[in-house]
Amino acid sequence: MRPLFLILIFILFVTSSCKQSSDKENNVFEEKMDELENSTKVGSWQQNLITTEPLQIDQLKAKLPKQLAGLPLRSTDSPAPQTVIGTYSLSADPNHETENITVKILDGAGNYGFGHVNAVHKMISMEVNNKGDNNWAKTQDHQGVRILLKEELVKDIQFSELQYIKQSRYHITLTGRRYDSKKLLQAKSDLGKTDF
Repeated sequence: MRPLFLILIFILFVTSSCKQSSDKENNVFEEKMDELENSTKVGSWQQNLITTEPLQIDQLKAKLPKQLAGLPLRSTDSPAPQTVIGTYSLSADPNHETENITVKILDGAGNYGFGHVNAVHKMISMEVNNKGDNNWAKTQDHQGVRILLKEELVKDIQFSELQYIKQSRYHITLTGRRYDSKKLLQAKSDLGKTDF
């Protein structure tokens, strides 16, 4: 990281000698440099995830509440390492035609999870406010947590998605089929009561 810092300082020196920079521009550059240095410090929460032991799949499945937004848990699965998915529905056998919410929890601990959670953190930190004909996506703060919220209408079927990082470790993705984003915000509030 030091060579990058030195290169940035050199670039600053060269540009300031060729062209007079305003005080405001210098302050912005210094703030960005401080952010860069702070985000790469070994003591940051992202770096601490590397040395944290990930939970076992059974421990992750135990994080799924028995009921979410008034819907009972119908099934669980583990499609990838350090990842569990729970499906919530009023239907006893949820499928592509039924209303349901899926909750995906990825443990950000260890080398595998660290990179994923770090990328999600960067994505959620960006300002997003996109709108199309049948879809939209935006980042916002909800109950003190930064989230990415999406909705899409495909062939008259409502899809919604909500992503966030819980306790600086777990990447949570809530996906609604035939539910709008308001139902997912309710589910997020319910999931917030779950002890991780």
